[in-house]
Amino acid sequence: MLIFAIMLVADFGKLPYAQLEKIPYYDIIGHFFLYGIASFVCHRATNRRMMMIFHLPIPFGPFLFTLVTIAEEVLQHILPHRTFSLLDLGASLIGIVLFYKIGEIWFPQNSSQY
Repeated sequence: MLIFAIMLVADFGKLPYAQLEKIPYYDIIGHFFLYGIASFVCHRATNRRMMMIFHLPIPFGPFLFTLVTIAEEVLQHILPHRTFSLLDLGASLIGIVLFYKIGEIWFPQNSSQY
């Protein structure tokens, strides 16, 4: 929910840009970590559910979040306070994949921590 709240605040142009701009590349860093963490949480929330696409196992939660991510970034093209950026989209997608993989390594399927 936090990620969606941040998206809405950004979509309405209400982010504290004066403070954020003090951090170099804050937008790219934010996309990487926020979307990556969301991917990790989505995968765990869907109990690691997998689906098959072209005979490839795809994690359901991160896949759905990837679709939302792409739609949200494309939507920025028409919003007055936002701009579409392939760099942001790339950082988001890399975060989604990397945090999914980190979750798989840190919490293996047979782990009792899960």
